[in-house]
Amino acid sequence: MRAPDHRVVLGLHRSRHECGLLTAALDLGITRIDTSFNYRDFTSHSTLSRLGSGLLARYSLSTKVGFFPRHGGTAEHSLDAARLRQALEQTNRDLRRAPDLVFLHHPERSLPGTPRGAREKLGAASGVLEDSVARGLSGAWGIASWDPAPPAAVVDGALPARPVLMVPPACWPASPHWMPRRRWPSSGSWAWRREGA
Repeated sequence: MRAPDHRVVLGLHRSRHECGLLTAALDLGITRIDTSFNYRDFTSHSTLSRLGSGLLARYSLSTKVGFFPRHGGTAEHSLDAARLRQALEQTNRDLRRAPDLVFLHHPERSLPGTPRGAREKLGAASGVLEDSVARGLSGAWGIASWDPAPPAAVVDGALPARPVLMVPPACWPASPHWMPRRRWPSSGSWAWRREGA
């Protein structure tokens, strides 16, 4: 087994959820997993927990919330506080543990068009994730986005002050409120933290 390489994350978006894959990743020194509430048709978390808590406990785990099942087998995006709270609670039940990091998944998909409306919606959703940390439902929280301009444009001092923003390099925030914090190597993305966080 190689020494842990914390620069590499095993992303499970299109990967198999198999014991052999997770064991092989550990043998290569990969000790971080990234998944989402909606991956694998909303079964990623429960599938991972069935692989064995001992194996999953050897990983630092990040996940995302924001997409929800819709009738007809499709997914829909929502920043509704009650739905996000329910997804966080379900995530803990399905994983049989609290994730180390929970991202608000692509919030730009559901932000209203006005800056005030977007700020209120993002603030309420961020508050749910901030509360999840206080309640022990996650170790930390952040925002994962392919288009960080909409969320970054409405970030101000009224929002909770400790989010991490995960974005691909081509989409780095232009907002003066964000600064690079650390690279998220598996995807070539960077994690960004609010100034002063």
